[in-house]
Amino acid sequence: MRLTIFSRLIIGYFSIFVLVVSVNVYAIKYLIQLEDVTHSILQVDNRLIEYEKKMTDSLISQVRYERKYIITKDKALYEQFITARNDFSQSLNQTMSITDSYNKNQILKRIKDYHKNYETLINEEVEYISSQKTYLQNWYMEEKEKNVAAIMSELKNLRAYTQQETYDKIKNLGESGSKARRAAIIITLMSFVFIIIISFIMTRSITKPLSVMKKKTQEIAGGNFDSNITISSPPEIKELSQAFNLMCKKLKEVDKIKSDFFSLMSHELRTPLTSIKEGINLLMEGRASETTPKQNRLLNIIKEESNRLLDMINSLLDLSKMEAGMMSYNFTESDISTLIKKAVFETEPLAESKNIRIEVIVSKKLNPVKMDKERILQVLRNLMANALKFTPKDGYIWVFANPVDGGVQVSVADTGPGLSKEDMQTVFDKFKQATMTNSNRLKGTGLGLAIVKHIINAHGGKIWVESAPGKGSIFFFVLQA
Repeated sequence: MRLTIFSRLIIGYFSIFVLVVSVNVYAIKYLIQLEDVTHSILQVDNRLIEYEKKMTDSLISQVRYERKYIITKDKALYEQFITARNDFSQSLNQTMSITDSYNKNQILKRIKDYHKNYETLINEEVEYISSQKTYLQNWYMEEKEKNVAAIMSELKNLRAYTQQETYDKIKNLGESGSKARRAAIIITLMSFVFIIIISFIMTRSITKPLSVMKKKTQEIAGGNFDSNITISSPPEIKELSQAFNLMCKKLKEVDKIKSDFFSLMSHELRTPLTSIKEGINLLMEGRASETTPKQNRLLNIIKEESNRLLDMINSLLDLSKMEAGMMSYNFTESDISTLIKKAVFETEPLAESKNIRIEVIVSKKLNPVKMDKERILQVLRNLMANALKFTPKDGYIWVFANPVDGGVQVSVADTGPGLSKEDMQTVFDKFKQATMTNSNRLKGTGLGLAIVKHIINAHGGKIWVESAPGKGSIFFFVLQA
């Protein structure tokens, strides 16, 4: 089951959304890690170093005051020792409350034990002094110094360990940042590529069938109703293509009905028109009875109109045969310059009546081309007639023939009113005629250029027109050798 356009868009946008969210989640995760490390450094390591300094200062103060007290027996000095001891204990307790590792805890416990031993020794010594008893003063001095030295050593270890941990955290944070940056760049690039691929697939799945339909529409505009659209597409466009195929089938049927109608009517009209023409000839020759000059003028008019109708019917029959692929061609290798001269010779009387000058410029290096001489002569006659029709009095017509890529290019140019872009797109369609700039239409059937196009296509050549309003027109066709 094929997905609808709406479903494809939803899936595509959801995939893009998931990618964007994934990148953001990864970035947020790294930011949280960065925040945790920064908080640990600021709230733990820096405070530990600050408390270590306070404990060191407090311990030095304790040692100073207890030594002075031992010598002077001044109670004020003992009270200052008590204050320094309390400061040390407070700092130690605060340090133990924020420590975040086992090794730091062990160091602080040892500091607490050494300090407790130091306090015990001080208290015993104070009791001896208060009771005025003799005691081993040197031994107490040595023990106190041992405990103080041990505390100082542990405080130094605490500082060194804290500084090393801070350095390790910063180093790990830098390494993590580098990895995160590389990972973020890779993920972003991959996401960008994936988004482009998804967007391309989504857009292509919609635009490709539309392009096929656009091309087919252009073919229909050119009169080709044969091929059906068979495309792999979303259900909506598939239904549209099916309706489009049905429309093409109906148009083809209508076009066939129209062609059959014109062919039938042409056959049916040609016989009575031929009889009318022969009757007119008999009347004009006076075989039935003598005619007056006025009757002769009327008969001439009827004869001209009959000839025009016969020409139109013959053109319709020819076009019907060409469209049905029943027109026969006799291809021989010939020189096209002879046909050009003949077509120009035939149109010169009409050109002279309008005071139109015809110039022929034919290259002497023309290659013989494989063609049906009668049909190519018909092409030249139609192009010349078209140029004469639209060229005003005292105008010019040029006929060029030049060798191109192993073939021959022939062009017929005029100084007529030119064609608009709209007319250039339909000028080779049957029953289509260009509109003059003054909005008046010249008489004609609109079949001449359509027949010309069919003949050139049957020869494997190509035909086109170049023009602009007010600058005349140039009709080109190319035949291959």
